[in-house]
Amino acid sequence: MTPPLVDYLVARAGLPPGSGLAYDYVVGGDGVFIVAANPLLELRVPVAVCDIRGLAPVFAACTLVHGPIPCSIWNEALRFLRAAHVRGSEILVAIRHDGDGYRLVVPSQMVAPLAVKYKPQPGWLLEMHSHRDVSAHFSATDCADEQGLRLYGVVGRLDETQPQVNLRGAYGYFLPVPWTSVFDGDASSVEDLNAEDNNAEHEERLALCPNEAR
Repeated sequence: MTPPLVDYLVARAGLPPGSGLAYDYVVGGDGVFIVAANPLLELRVPVAVCDIRGLAPVFAACTLVHGPIPCSIWNEALRFLRAAHVRGSEILVAIRHDGDGYRLVVPSQMVAPLAVKYKPQPGWLLEMHSHRDVSAHFSATDCADEQGLRLYGVVGRLDETQPQVNLRGAYGYFLPVPWTSVFDGDASSVEDLNAEDNNAEHEERLALCPNEAR
Protein backbone atom coordinates (compact mmCIF):
# COMPACT_ATOMS: atom_id res chain seq x y z
CA MET A 1 0.00 0.00 0.00
CA THR A 2 1.31 3.45 -0.87
CA PRO A 3 2.07 5.52 2.26
CA PRO A 4 0.05 8.72 2.65
CA LEU A 5 1.61 12.05 1.76
CA VAL A 6 0.84 13.25 5.31
CA ASP A 7 0.01 10.96 8.22
CA TYR A 8 -1.41 11.53 11.71
CA LEU A 9 0.27 9.73 14.61
CA VAL A 10 0.09 9.54 18.40
CA ALA A 11 3.15 9.37 20.68
CA ARG A 12 1.84 6.73 23.06
CA ALA A 13 5.26 5.33 24.06
CA GLY A 14 7.83 7.70 22.62
CA LEU A 15 8.14 9.19 19.13
CA PRO A 16 6.46 6.85 16.62
CA PRO A 17 8.24 5.86 13.38
CA GLY A 18 7.66 8.18 10.46
CA SER A 19 4.83 7.22 8.11
CA GLY A 20 3.95 10.13 5.81
CA LEU A 21 5.90 10.65 2.60
CA ALA A 22 6.21 14.39 3.29
CA TYR A 23 5.72 14.68 7.04
CA ASP A 24 3.63 13.53 9.98
CA TYR A 25 1.46 15.35 12.45
CA VAL A 26 2.32 13.83 15.83
CA VAL A 27 0.20 14.35 18.94
CA GLY A 28 2.31 14.11 22.08
CA GLY A 29 2.20 15.01 25.72
CA ASP A 30 3.50 18.50 24.96
CA GLY A 31 1.27 19.32 21.99
CA VAL A 32 0.94 18.75 18.26
CA PHE A 33 4.06 18.67 16.09
CA ILE A 34 5.06 18.38 12.47
CA VAL A 35 7.80 15.74 12.27
CA ALA A 36 9.79 15.55 9.03
CA ALA A 37 13.18 14.41 7.76
CA ASN A 38 15.26 14.28 4.60
CA PRO A 39 18.90 13.28 3.96
CA LEU A 40 20.10 16.66 5.32
CA LEU A 41 17.71 17.68 8.07
CA GLU A 42 15.45 16.32 10.81
CA LEU A 43 12.83 18.63 12.33
CA ARG A 44 10.16 18.49 14.99
CA VAL A 45 8.19 21.74 14.86
CA PRO A 46 5.42 22.64 17.33
CA VAL A 47 2.09 23.45 15.71
CA ALA A 48 0.12 23.77 18.95
CA VAL A 49 1.69 23.72 22.41
CA CYS A 50 -0.44 22.18 25.16
CA ASP A 51 -0.43 19.45 27.83
CA ILE A 52 -2.03 16.14 26.82
CA ARG A 53 -2.08 13.67 29.66
CA GLY A 54 -0.94 10.09 29.13
CA LEU A 55 1.20 10.69 26.03
CA ALA A 56 4.98 10.88 25.68
CA PRO A 57 6.47 14.33 25.02
CA VAL A 58 7.79 14.98 21.51
CA PHE A 59 9.95 18.08 22.09
CA ALA A 60 10.96 20.60 19.43
CA ALA A 61 14.18 19.67 17.64
CA CYS A 62 16.39 20.65 14.71
CA THR A 63 19.15 18.22 13.72
CA LEU A 64 21.58 18.67 10.84
CA VAL A 65 22.28 15.12 9.65
CA HIS A 66 25.87 15.95 8.61
CA GLY A 67 26.61 18.10 11.63
CA PRO A 68 27.00 21.87 11.93
CA ILE A 69 28.09 24.01 8.99
CA PRO A 70 31.72 25.23 9.27
CA CYS A 71 32.08 28.88 10.20
CA SER A 72 34.25 29.40 7.11
CA ILE A 73 31.12 28.95 4.98
CA TRP A 74 29.21 31.44 7.13
CA ASN A 75 32.03 33.95 6.66
CA GLU A 76 32.00 33.38 2.91
CA ALA A 77 28.23 33.86 2.79
CA LEU A 78 28.50 37.02 4.86
CA ARG A 79 31.00 38.48 2.40
CA PHE A 80 28.48 38.06 -0.43
CA LEU A 81 25.68 39.59 1.66
CA ARG A 82 27.81 42.60 2.66
CA ALA A 83 29.08 43.12 -0.89
CA ALA A 84 25.51 43.17 -2.22
CA HIS A 85 24.54 45.67 0.48
CA VAL A 86 27.37 47.98 -0.58
CA ARG A 87 26.10 47.73 -4.16
CA GLY A 88 22.61 48.68 -2.96
CA SER A 89 20.72 45.38 -3.19
CA GLU A 90 19.56 42.36 -1.28
CA ILE A 91 20.87 38.93 -2.29
CA LEU A 92 20.16 35.28 -1.54
CA VAL A 93 22.70 32.55 -0.84
CA ALA A 94 22.14 28.86 -0.14
CA ILE A 95 24.06 25.99 1.43
CA ARG A 96 23.98 22.39 0.22
CA HIS A 97 25.85 19.18 1.03
CA ASP A 98 27.45 17.40 -1.92
CA GLY A 99 28.35 14.17 -0.11
CA ASP A 100 31.84 15.36 0.78
CA GLY A 101 30.95 18.50 2.68
CA TYR A 102 28.91 21.67 2.80
CA ARG A 103 29.13 24.08 -0.13
CA LEU A 104 27.97 27.66 -0.57
CA VAL A 105 25.67 28.33 -3.55
CA VAL A 106 24.94 31.74 -5.07
CA PRO A 107 22.06 30.94 -7.43
CA SER A 108 20.94 32.91 -10.45
CA GLN A 109 18.57 35.61 -9.22
CA MET A 110 17.10 39.05 -9.80
CA VAL A 111 18.08 41.52 -7.09
CA ALA A 112 16.73 44.89 -6.03
CA PRO A 113 17.20 47.22 -3.04
CA LEU A 114 14.33 45.60 -1.10
CA ALA A 115 13.68 42.29 -2.86
CA VAL A 116 15.19 39.26 -4.50
CA LYS A 117 13.64 36.80 -6.96
CA TYR A 118 15.05 33.30 -7.43
CA LYS A 119 14.02 29.71 -8.08
CA PRO A 120 14.61 27.37 -5.12
CA GLN A 121 16.58 24.24 -6.02
CA PRO A 122 16.36 20.73 -4.57
CA GLY A 123 19.15 19.66 -2.26
CA TRP A 124 19.53 22.93 -0.39
CA LEU A 125 19.81 22.67 3.39
CA LEU A 126 19.59 26.40 4.07
CA GLU A 127 18.70 29.49 2.10
CA MET A 128 19.40 32.95 3.50
CA HIS A 129 18.66 36.38 2.11
CA SER A 130 19.82 39.77 3.25
CA HIS A 131 17.81 42.66 4.64
CA ARG A 132 20.69 45.08 4.28
CA ASP A 133 20.84 47.59 7.18
CA VAL A 134 17.43 46.83 8.74
CA SER A 135 16.46 44.14 11.22
CA ALA A 136 16.44 40.45 10.32
CA HIS A 137 12.67 40.00 10.23
CA PHE A 138 10.66 37.65 8.03
CA SER A 139 8.11 39.39 5.83
CA ALA A 140 4.68 38.13 4.83
CA THR A 141 6.18 37.33 1.41
CA ASP A 142 8.90 35.24 3.09
CA CYS A 143 6.26 33.32 5.03
CA ALA A 144 4.28 32.57 1.89
CA ASP A 145 7.37 31.45 -0.04
CA GLU A 146 9.17 29.40 2.62
CA GLN A 147 7.15 26.20 2.63
CA GLY A 148 9.77 23.49 2.04
CA LEU A 149 11.66 21.09 4.28
CA ARG A 150 14.78 23.17 4.79
CA LEU A 151 16.08 25.98 6.94
CA TYR A 152 15.47 29.61 6.05
CA GLY A 153 17.31 32.68 7.24
CA VAL A 154 17.39 36.46 7.12
CA VAL A 155 20.55 38.45 7.82
CA GLY A 156 20.17 42.16 8.58
CA ARG A 157 22.10 45.12 9.97
CA LEU A 158 24.95 44.32 7.60
CA ASP A 159 26.49 47.75 8.20
CA GLU A 160 27.27 46.74 11.79
CA THR A 161 30.12 44.61 13.15
CA GLN A 162 27.61 42.05 14.43
CA PRO A 163 25.05 41.26 11.73
CA GLN A 164 21.61 40.33 12.99
CA VAL A 165 20.54 36.76 12.17
CA ASN A 166 17.19 34.99 12.22
CA LEU A 167 16.99 31.29 11.25
CA ARG A 168 13.97 28.99 11.17
CA GLY A 169 12.31 25.95 9.52
CA ALA A 170 10.04 24.53 7.97
CA TYR A 171 6.96 23.49 5.95
CA GLY A 172 5.23 26.76 6.84
CA TYR A 173 5.23 25.96 10.59
CA PHE A 174 8.25 27.87 11.78
CA LEU A 175 10.59 26.79 14.54
CA PRO A 176 13.08 29.53 15.53
CA VAL A 177 16.56 27.96 15.35
CA PRO A 178 19.64 29.35 17.15
CA TRP A 179 22.58 30.29 14.92
CA THR A 180 24.84 28.01 17.01
CA SER A 181 22.59 25.03 16.21
CA VAL A 182 23.42 25.49 12.52
CA PHE A 183 26.92 26.99 12.34
CA ASP A 184 30.10 25.91 14.12
CA GLY A 185 31.24 29.37 15.12
CA ASP A 186 31.53 32.03 17.82
CA ALA A 187 28.05 33.10 18.95
CA SER A 188 29.38 36.54 19.89
CA SER A 189 30.13 37.27 16.21
CA VAL A 190 26.39 37.69 15.44
CA GLU A 191 23.30 39.15 17.03
CA ASP A 192 21.11 36.07 17.03
CA LEU A 193 17.39 36.74 17.46
CA ASN A 194 16.98 33.07 18.41
CA ALA A 195 19.83 32.76 20.90
CA GLU A 196 19.27 30.28 23.71
CA ASP A 197 18.99 33.10 26.27
CA ASN A 198 15.82 34.31 24.52
CA ASN A 199 13.78 31.23 25.43
CA ALA A 200 10.71 33.22 26.49
CA GLU A 201 10.63 34.93 23.12
CA HIS A 202 11.07 31.53 21.42
CA GLU A 203 7.90 30.21 23.05
CA GLU A 204 5.91 33.23 21.95
CA ARG A 205 7.08 32.82 18.34
CA LEU A 206 6.68 29.05 17.88
CA ALA A 207 4.65 28.24 14.78
CA LEU A 208 4.03 31.94 14.11
CA CYS A 209 4.91 33.99 11.09
CA PRO A 210 5.79 37.58 12.04
CA ASN A 211 4.91 40.16 9.45
CA GLU A 212 6.41 43.18 11.16
CA ALA A 213 10.04 44.13 11.79
CA ARG A 214 11.15 43.56 15.35
